[in-house]
Amino acid sequence: MGKRPKERVTLPAVVEESWALGVQEASAVAPLADGSLLVVDDEQGVFHCRRGETPVVLAATAGLADLEGLCLDPAGERAWVLAERDGSVWRYQVEGGDFAAGERLGKLPRLSKTKNQGWEGLALAPAGLFGETAKLLAAHQRKPRVVGVFDPDDLHEEALLPIPKDAKKLLGDLNDLAVDPRNGHLFVLSGKAGLLAELRHDDGSLVTHRMLSVAASKRDVPEGLAFDRGGRLWLVTDGEGWLRRIAVDA
Repeated sequence: MGKRPKERVTLPAVVEESWALGVQEASAVAPLADGSLLVVDDEQGVFHCRRGETPVVLAATAGLADLEGLCLDPAGERAWVLAERDGSVWRYQVEGGDFAAGERLGKLPRLSKTKNQGWEGLALAPAGLFGETAKLLAAHQRKPRVVGVFDPDDLHEEALLPIPKDAKKLLGDLNDLAVDPRNGHLFVLSGKAGLLAELRHDDGSLVTHRMLSVAASKRDVPEGLAFDRGGRLWLVTDGEGWLRRIAVDA
């Protein structure tokens, strides 16, 4: 008999900080340089959140439905927003924690025959990680569970990278993804499974670096995550609307 493959070890994530957002159905998050946050409510739009203050919905996004993805460029001057229902992506100028001029860039490609388009979560990968220029990344929630790599200006498809088999065995539906600015590792979140997969991009493929478990329940599902400029990882939940800072070593 051949050797049995080693089981992937899952380590518990350490929560360093948490507070109630006031946005119960939080599905994505993007930290701003001043310590405040942009947080997606999947049915109400994008909110500007600050600890101890009432969240304020951004007028430019009021009425947008089924939002499941949000990311910022490193300077915090542009934001991309994703709607799962039809795969539409909007890009906005960011000024003082608010959205100014915006445009709909188009749709991400349909990869399955499900009712929803299936894409959840957005991240911006820096130049040099997935190509010579910065790329927009998106997670496809169900089969095929892949990370899509797109041009951030016209959504041209650059690559569809499968989730590694050892991570895919443990992960359920994919909800969001984020790029660690310190080492370029990709973090993919599966909320109902309560798992984070840390992946490396190696020679055109994704490789599992480690797995982390995060607190999850039917009433409060981890839905969105993002790194801030200092390399701190933030996670938001759908249900009770918590923001948590997760300890992640580079």
